[in-house]
Amino acid sequence: DLLPTKVTARWIKVLSKEAPTIAFHASITNPFGKGTFISLLRQFAKLHSDKKAISVGFLGYPNVGKSSIINTLRKKKVCSVAPVPGETKVWQYIT
Repeated sequence: DLLPTKVTARWIKVLSKEAPTIAFHASITNPFGKGTFISLLRQFAKLHSDKKAISVGFLGYPNVGKSSIINTLRKKKVCSVAPVPGETKVWQYIT
């Protein structure tokens, strides 16, 4: 949400050469890329159809939006967020 569209498009082009890449805006009310991400997860689940469920983990530096992504995917606040590092230090299982 802080990058101009042209910059985002260039980064997607560069990063896509290395791994599957999508643009994602974490917002409960106005998400972008959520449908694409859900489709990617569904494709992954089909590849592992022998499993009852798949688990997805988010890891990264503090304050980069991991909890916001989870809240966006669930369409409600299920993880707390804060403008300072350390708000979510423990494992959280969201179903």
